[in-house]
Amino acid sequence: MRDLAQRTGLPQPYLEQILLALKGVGLVRSKRGVGGGYVLARSAESITLAEVVAAVDGPIVAGDFGQPHQDGACDHEGQCVLLGVWADVGSHMREHLASYTLADMVLQARGVQPARRTHSA
Repeated sequence: MRDLAQRTGLPQPYLEQILLALKGVGLVRSKRGVGGGYVLARSAESITLAEVVAAVDGPIVAGDFGQPHQDGACDHEGQCVLLGVWADVGSHMREHLASYTLADMVLQARGVQPARRTHSA
């Protein structure tokens, strides 16, 4: 934890909160004893950024605007159309983050760019 705090420049209490959230959803596990700390519960290739972000920040959404009305029952002209657009934005964000793994981030940190992901509309 101390090493990670020094390397990232993040306060140790903040990192502890993040690691506890990641442990709570099974992405990391704690390791006791000499050399203890936290380790990945699965391979870096199988953990996506979407899982990490959702564990730390909650559901990945673009705004908290609710769901659009159905069957033309919108009370405010145009609002329901925009709600549908924001729901699509959130969906694209989740898909994009899910296309990257922790292994991809390691490669990028080492100067090797992972393949750029694109999604169809």
